[in-house]
Amino acid sequence: MILLMMDFDHTIVNGNTDTKILDAVDISTLTVTYSHEEGWTKYMQNIFRQLKERRVRKEDMERSLKEMALTDGMKELFNFVRKNSSYVKVVIVSDSNSWFIGTLIEHFKLDDVITKIHTNPAKWGINGTLHLTPYTNNTRCDKCAKNMCKGLILLNYRDNYSNVIYVGDGGNDLCPVTKLRGEDIACPREEYPLMRKLSNTEVACRVVPWSNAKAIRAVLEDVLESVKLSSWCHVV
Repeated sequence: MILLMMDFDHTIVNGNTDTKILDAVDISTLTVTYSHEEGWTKYMQNIFRQLKERRVRKEDMERSLKEMALTDGMKELFNFVRKNSSYVKVVIVSDSNSWFIGTLIEHFKLDDVITKIHTNPAKWGINGTLHLTPYTNNTRCDKCAKNMCKGLILLNYRDNYSNVIYVGDGGNDLCPVTKLRGEDIACPREEYPLMRKLSNTEVACRVVPWSNAKAIRAVLEDVLESVKLSSWCHVV
């Protein structure tokens, strides 16, 4: 069995969901400032509160999100996964939130190919504000944000799969890549922070950069062929 673990923003979708919803408001009117001590999750909760104050509705945010597109080649990749679902499981790990991701997964009709989503929980309150809570309280990894360590999430899956393919773009995708084994593959998006960080980081896995998800599909096809051959040999 193969695990395809993927980031969401700038990976599955070609953009940032957190900033995309700001299309629904004149951002010059927002007074929120980011604090490293409070973290990104707290910052986004303050954004949501101010969006409500400026009468930005759920429908407005949903409309902005649905303007986003899948990254080039991603639709074809998921079609391939759909045809080989008995061999490949897809898990999303993202510092976005459950409502953003769920809205787009439904919009792109990917519900049937996603096994699990690890992200910050978000739900709409009766007053029309999107309420966001941290995924977890990370006290075990000082290299990652306090609300999420993708490396720890990966470790909970890794040894249950013959091969792991990790696909991401950001700096917070480096930690899980360092947890990959020799039989695993990291697919950093070209010209994004993860690719730059890997240029001076030693890892055990193979690294295959991508700009179009066709490259990820090619990697998956090769690994799948090996898994099927190994399975056939054991049967014989």
